[in-house]
Amino acid sequence: MTGKIYQWSYSRLSTFESCPKKAYYAYVKRIKEPGNKYMERGKNMHSMCEDYIRGRYEEIPKELVDFEEAFDNLKELHLKGYVTCEGDWAFDKDWKPAPWFGDTTWGRAKVDAFVYIDGQPNARVIDFKTGRYDGNQETHREQCELYGAVVLERMPEVETITTELWYLDHGKIDRYEYSEDNITYKREKLNSRAIAMTDATEFPAKPSTFGCKWCYFGKEKICEDRYE
Repeated sequence: MTGKIYQWSYSRLSTFESCPKKAYYAYVKRIKEPGNKYMERGKNMHSMCEDYIRGRYEEIPKELVDFEEAFDNLKELHLKGYVTCEGDWAFDKDWKPAPWFGDTTWGRAKVDAFVYIDGQPNARVIDFKTGRYDGNQETHREQCELYGAVVLERMPEVETITTELWYLDHGKIDRYEYSEDNITYKREKLNSRAIAMTDATEFPAKPSTFGCKWCYFGKEKICEDRYE
């Protein structure tokens, strides 16, 4: 197997660390996996959230009613120009802003909603989550660390960044707050992990009962290392 993965995101990094060979098929060979009903529902829910914030619905959809007050607040802030939906943030190897597609692009993060009021010391990143809650908290927290690191590097005027995970199927919101004091180590740790992925030239399989059970490349006999 030859090739490299030149850009990273948190989802790419998670795939690579769980099984480098799976990442090779997905991001070097670019073999597209088919979608499923859970992915489709997640996309539809995200579109619904964005449409409501942008004022495209007069009444809140029943799927979001548990968060009605929170969404109404975002809708009001959006009208005032304080909320950006579906932000595409890319950065170079020094974590400086870069185009989404460009020669210097190294990392990417997609943000469901970003809230910032000019002149205020705090900003908010909101990530809408569907599906399972239990068992995902650790990876979701690390995803928040990436958001915090990107915002604080892009916007030196911001002193603190509050990241919020809205679990739409569970009526829960988890929050994490970051500042330059507590994000530096986390950014360096993410940076080292990302370098390990983007510098990799070998992609060994990490077969496991759970991982291989759900892996498209194993089920389709593309990968010969599937754990049966």
